[in-house]
Amino acid sequence: MNDFFRNSLSAITVIFLLAGCTKSESQTIIATGYSDVDQVLSDSVPVAFAGKCYAVIHENGKTVYAKGFGGYTGSTRQLIASCSKWLSAAVIMSLVDEGKIKLTDSVGKYLPVFTTYHKGDITIAQLFSHTSGFPGNSSQGYESNVLITLTQAADGIARNVALLNPPGTTFYYGGVSMQVAGRICEVASGKSWKDLAADKIFTPCGMTNTDFGLTANPQIGGGARSTPDDYIRFLDMIMNKGVAANGARVLSEAAVTAMEESQTAHATVTYSPYPAVLLNTKDFYGTGNWRDVTGPGGALIENSSPGAFGSHPWVNRDKKRTGFIFTFIAANGYLSTMPTCLKIRALVRNK
Repeated sequence: MNDFFRNSLSAITVIFLLAGCTKSESQTIIATGYSDVDQVLSDSVPVAFAGKCYAVIHENGKTVYAKGFGGYTGSTRQLIASCSKWLSAAVIMSLVDEGKIKLTDSVGKYLPVFTTYHKGDITIAQLFSHTSGFPGNSSQGYESNVLITLTQAADGIARNVALLNPPGTTFYYGGVSMQVAGRICEVASGKSWKDLAADKIFTPCGMTNTDFGLTANPQIGGGARSTPDDYIRFLDMIMNKGVAANGARVLSEAAVTAMEESQTAHATVTYSPYPAVLLNTKDFYGTGNWRDVTGPGGALIENSSPGAFGSHPWVNRDKKRTGFIFTFIAANGYLSTMPTCLKIRALVRNK
């Protein structure tokens, strides 16, 4: 790609890419010390990202890197696959804040059909940490069928999807159990999932281009659409322990802390998209987010929620940095982009 901008200036560089674009769309920013990040992306995007990517990194809420490749801008909107899980976890924690649910509540408390089929003791925390005992995805496709409602999906899972293991004993990554958690949120709040997500997270964070689509069976674990500009606002809210950049209190500090606490200490990994070599602790997953860099005593340093289409968001609490590498590669996107994303995260972590 001959029109990539290769910058090695020591000061922040601003290059206007398209006349008439909004400020968030129209500038490349490379702060002092981030030329190595730019070089990695410039080298990797043509091959690993199919030529299209937008990367943004914040430090204390301020942009230290922002650059688009292949026509992508901060307002480019795409499906973000499992990056959705972090957003959905925040929706759940908003209802915890309101006292409408607890992470320790059982499925049967809200959806009696699960008790009927001997699955009522699974907790909400287990549903949203892939430790429910369900397979990651169902052979019937309840979690992705756009022709049914979320109510029908949850009922079908209760009746027809068998538990593979006792709840809490194994980690099996996927979307089935999160679909059940989404239905619980609808029952507890009296609102549809898409309205909940908008009311509790997207609107107060200023995420005007993020939603879960139009289907009555939104994919709780993988069906959100978003933009880099929107998602970095969400990450900054998480970094700021529940306070959005506009000053709105979106989640309590306690809710963010609880969302990041380990839910996998006693679980055996059955399936994980992360290579086993990278899971260097048993405390590797919280509620809807990976605890993939930890320190002594399990202290959280960095968490993330990468998606199958190659997008990769993360928060580094140690350095107060947030980042989102955004792309859309329908086939094997995660496998293609992961090495680059992890390399960039390491570079940013060590600055």
